[in-house]
Amino acid sequence: MNAQKRIVYLDMAKGVGIVLMIAGHLIGSLQSIDNKSWFSGVYQFIASFHMPLFFIISGILLWITKEEEREYGLIVCRKAKALLIPYLTFSLIYFVINVCTCILHPELLAFSDLWKFFIYSITFRGVSVLWFLPTLFFGEILFLWCRKRLDDVCLTGLFAVTGFLMLFLSPVFGQEVWEGSLGMMALGAVLQTMARSLLSCTLLLIGYWAAHVIGTGEKKSIPGFLVGAVMLVACGILCFQNGSVDLNYMVFDHFLLYMGNACLGSFGVILICKNMFCSRLLLFFGVNSLVIMATHMEFKVMLHTIQFSYWLNRYVTRAKELVLFVTMAVLITVMEAGIVFVYNHYLYFLIGKKRPVK
Repeated sequence: MNAQKRIVYLDMAKGVGIVLMIAGHLIGSLQSIDNKSWFSGVYQFIASFHMPLFFIISGILLWITKEEEREYGLIVCRKAKALLIPYLTFSLIYFVINVCTCILHPELLAFSDLWKFFIYSITFRGVSVLWFLPTLFFGEILFLWCRKRLDDVCLTGLFAVTGFLMLFLSPVFGQEVWEGSLGMMALGAVLQTMARSLLSCTLLLIGYWAAHVIGTGEKKSIPGFLVGAVMLVACGILCFQNGSVDLNYMVFDHFLLYMGNACLGSFGVILICKNMFCSRLLLFFGVNSLVIMATHMEFKVMLHTIQFSYWLNRYVTRAKELVLFVTMAVLITVMEAGIVFVYNHYLYFLIGKKRPVK
C-alpha cells in the first residue's frame, strides 16, 4: 500500500508491535545485567501476543486490499520483493557481521558456528529476528492460494485444523536430535519453517475475518477504545496462566490459551490504536517496522544503547531507574531514525523499495 492509501491505525498498531519487540529483547539482555523483579512478568506479557499481532494485521490488510483478486503470479512476485529481498540482503549482512565477530572476537563466536547460521539462512529458518519474513511470505502465498480455491467454510476449516496441529507438532522442534548433525539441523530448519508458515495462515485467517468487523474507517469511539483496553487487560491476566512462550521457537505451553492471548492482546492493541489520537512516533515505528526489526539487535543498536545508558546513569543522582530507561528509549529511537533514513533514501533497493520520489 502506498503512502496515500496507508491505514493509519494499522501502522500505529505495527508501531506498538515493534516497540514491544524491542522492549522484549531489551529486557532479555538486561536480565543478565540487572534482573529486576518485574522483568519476567513484563516479558511474559509482551511475548504472549506481540508477534501474532503482525500476522493478524497482515490478515486484515489482505482483506482490505482484496489481494486474492490479483493474478497469483503477480502476488508471489510482489510478496517476494517486499519480504524475501529484505530477508536475503539482511541475512547476507548478518553473515558478514558474524564472520567479523569470529575474526575479532573468537571468544564470542567460533567459525564452526557459521555453518548453523548458513543453514538457517538458506532453509528460510532465519537467523535472529529474520525468521519472521519468510514465515509471513510463505504464510501469505499459501493462504491466498487456498483463498482462491476454497469457499469460506473450507478455508476456515483447513486453517483451524492446521493451527490445531501445532498443539501436537510444536514439542517436536524442541528435541536435541535436530542439533546432532548438519543434515538433521537442515531438516529441522525446513520443517520448522513449514510449521511456522502453517500457523501463520491461522493467524492470517483470524485477521482476515476480523477485518469484516473492524473495517477500514478511521472514525473513533470511546466504547471501541474501552473494549480494546479490556481485551489488553484480559490478556495481561491470562498470560500468566500460560507461562513463557515464543513463536520463533514454537514454544506455546498451552496452545489454545496461547491463541486466546494472541487474539486478546492483538485486537486490544488494534482497537486502542483505531480509537486513539494519531501518534507520529508510533507511525514512524510502524511504517519502518521492517528496517527497525532487522537492525535493532544485529546492528548493535541495542548493545551500544545499554552500554552508554549505564555509563551515563552513574552520574545521575535522582530517579536513576527512570532516567536509565528514558535514555535507552531516546537513544534507540534516534539511532534507528538514522538507520531508517539511510535505508529509505540510499539503500532502498535492499529492502525491496523503489527509488524515493524527491
